[in-house]
Amino acid sequence: MQHLTIKGLIIRETDFGDADRYITVLTEQGQRIEILCKGVRRRNGRQTAAVRLFCWSELTLYHSRGRYTLTDAEIVRSFWGVTADIETYTLCCYFVELCCAETDEVENPAVTRLFLYALRALAEQKRDKTLVKAAFELRLMAESGFLPDLSGCGVCGKPVEGTIYFSVKDGVVLDADCLRRLGSKDAIPLPQGTYAAMAHIITSGMPCVFSFALGGESLRQLAVVCEKYALYYAERDFHTLDFYHSLF
Repeated sequence: MQHLTIKGLIIRETDFGDADRYITVLTEQGQRIEILCKGVRRRNGRQTAAVRLFCWSELTLYHSRGRYTLTDAEIVRSFWGVTADIETYTLCCYFVELCCAETDEVENPAVTRLFLYALRALAEQKRDKTLVKAAFELRLMAESGFLPDLSGCGVCGKPVEGTIYFSVKDGVVLDADCLRRLGSKDAIPLPQGTYAAMAHIITSGMPCVFSFALGGESLRQLAVVCEKYALYYAERDFHTLDFYHSLF
């Protein structure tokens, strides 16, 4: 039995009883834990705001027999505003599902940091949602052990000249000659803008992952490639993603 204080992002909430709530938290270290919050839904409850969905909070917990119970909470930053728009809210819920698919008992702080920067980008509304979604998918896969190799042709190793193709299955780029010889059917042609954006997403420092501009066909192709890549390596579909697409 022990008391501990952590920082974490509330990614799920389940109300039960008259005033209680279970929350799922993505900790600063990149782990998922379930926390029982007794009485937080009472009127004028001091801890209510800090255990709201998409809030980054400092949580004091009582840990006993593998279970966590909240004893105190203080909000650090709220991203609750992303729930006001159905498109943004659904996108964030998809991010939750994707993160849950890629996090386990192994600590991965980069996942939490990525999610926080994505929430900030969406909350500030300075980046296209399509851009944020694509960057999140690709960088999350990279941080989860599925880093694509964009440095040169995945077959001959030479710098790719002319049209660039990306193999989702192999996570490499190909030049036209190697593509013809292999006859790869899953390779997707990448506009130069898309290729440059992918390179930026996987190599930039975490605060700059979403700091780029892209539009037109380059952005559309980036969205296609990054979603296909994420779904291939997640090895599952996501209901929230299906609903997100149904909104358009």
